[in-house]
Amino acid sequence: MAENAGPQLAGGVAQSPVSLPRNVDEARTLAKQRFKERLANGEKVGDCSCHDESADQVAVEPGDGQRVVGARFIDSGQVYFFDPGSIELETNDWIVVETSRGQEAARVVIAPHQVAASQLKGELKPIQRRLSERDIERMESLRKESAQAIRTFSAEIRARQLPMKPVTAEYNFDGSHLTLSFSAADRVDFRELARDLGQKLKCRIELRQVSAREEAKLLGGVGRCGRTLCCSTWLPMFPEITMGMAKTQDLSLNPSKVSGVCGRLLCCLSYENEQYRQMKAVMPKLGQKTETPRGPGTVVSLQLLKGLVTVLVDSDNTEETFPARELGFGDAPVAPIRMERKPKASTVEAASPAVADVTAEADSGDPTPEDQPTAQPSGSKSGKRRRRRRRAGGQGGQQANKGSESTE
Repeated sequence: MAENAGPQLAGGVAQSPVSLPRNVDEARTLAKQRFKERLANGEKVGDCSCHDESADQVAVEPGDGQRVVGARFIDSGQVYFFDPGSIELETNDWIVVETSRGQEAARVVIAPHQVAASQLKGELKPIQRRLSERDIERMESLRKESAQAIRTFSAEIRARQLPMKPVTAEYNFDGSHLTLSFSAADRVDFRELARDLGQKLKCRIELRQVSAREEAKLLGGVGRCGRTLCCSTWLPMFPEITMGMAKTQDLSLNPSKVSGVCGRLLCCLSYENEQYRQMKAVMPKLGQKTETPRGPGTVVSLQLLKGLVTVLVDSDNTEETFPARELGFGDAPVAPIRMERKPKASTVEAASPAVADVTAEADSGDPTPEDQPTAQPSGSKSGKRRRRRRRAGGQGGQQANKGSESTE
């Protein structure tokens, strides 16, 4: 111990090979960097067995878990879990499963593995079998028949002059169920249409009205970025998008500039919105006065991703770009910024239970907040005093009138 500590001592003062953090925020930032480096290098983090090659081979005791497999019906759909039974499956294998629409074909995206029974909701449906060559040929023939079904669907809509736009037609695995998707501005009564289509196509018909986003997901296409649409390739659920996200990222507030092929706001506005929000919280505001190595100036431009600030220097009226850290900005880490904004939301959520408590007290006959001085507004006492003075003045006037009458 003493020999190892000897080289680190110089003049009786301990010299640390790593500079100590100046504050808690910097310590958290350094800890995050070390965590990312360990993950990148494949080192073990904590006591977990994520990087243990034998972790997947550990058997779960009977009764403590269940073997499941994850599958998707479409590439951008949600993952559903099924019981593989004794069938050996691998990723990208096609299987036949039982659903509410009958038998359906799905692709395995998560290989069979053990999960805790407490994590499962409901009863797992078993996998029927693997997809055979004959099943693949049948699916191809049904795909061709769906093209004819959408044409029949369009002809019936035009014949009835219904305000509907046909989108897609999809048969289930055995061809006994056909789902016809359409878009419409308002609700449409299509009961007679569904009955006539069932008689012509000789199967069970399901008409489903879809939104503009779902229509783009079903049809596919190319976005403004030149890539295929996220919703039709990998995005399982639509995120919540607001115009405030475009404002946070300093994008154009013209709806036509930030809208996708569906006519709605771009889903990708939500991908980096949190990063921009956190970075803006530690960067200066436009028009803010700040000190620079060349003297005081005014912030005229920001480059958030690069961490650069452009300042109009007052001394020579020229624009200079500086790193944000040189000006004393951008030092706060991400986590504390999130923690500072959370109490606002919790305060708003706590408002509704308080109202419910007050109502319960009034119904039960207990004293309401109006009877308590702390629950009254600041101007209620002064209002009571004025009313008392008026009453006293009125009683005094009445007594004066009575006194005059008695003297008469």
